[in-house]
Amino acid sequence: MSPFVTFLMFLVVSLLIGVSCGDRSLGRRTNVANRSDNNTCNNIYTKINTLEKDLSNLETKLRKRTKLLQQVLRSVLEMDSNLEMSETNLASKRNAIGFTVKLPTTTFNSRTSILQGGKILYNGGNAYNGTVFTCPSPGLYLFHVSVVTKTRYGGIWIYKNTQQLTLACAGHGDPQYNGASVSAAVWLDVGDQIYLRPNNLPMVIDHNSVFTGVKVN
Repeated sequence: MSPFVTFLMFLVVSLLIGVSCGDRSLGRRTNVANRSDNNTCNNIYTKINTLEKDLSNLETKLRKRTKLLQQVLRSVLEMDSNLEMSETNLASKRNAIGFTVKLPTTTFNSRTSILQGGKILYNGGNAYNGTVFTCPSPGLYLFHVSVVTKTRYGGIWIYKNTQQLTLACAGHGDPQYNGASVSAAVWLDVGDQIYLRPNNLPMVIDHNSVFTGVKVN
């Protein structure tokens, strides 16, 4: 074999060895780069997953707190509504129409006399002026009179305007005191008047007699 041919063969073998080594070196560098890229991607995905979990936890907490705040708000609104209703009911009760008056010890000598009241125990709506009840609002009313007298056949009429409604009659009471009572349920319109008149004369009334009226509906 000539020196020239030997040289060519050596050159070819050297080139083959160099290419093989280069390929192996390039492959190692590529693998390293790929592993680095994979690690970087894995780290990013891990952080993203962690952030997503944290965000989900925050959303859950936010929903729970929002629900709690809504419950508290509903409770506050209910309490406020109940308070307003209580205040309205209380104001309504304070303004309930009705009265109770004690009749003083006195003697009446005229059937046209209107019995004047004495000590007023209650006067809701201020519709009773001490003598006559004047209806402030339409509705069903209940009136009651209880009389103590020693007048023979003594009694008291409940009047509506000029109409006689009911009579509380004590019967034969002389000389001892007897009692009698009567009630009247009547519909009244605004301005209608209720008052008392004696039945027999002279009419002696004891201070334990009472006149009461109240709006029922």
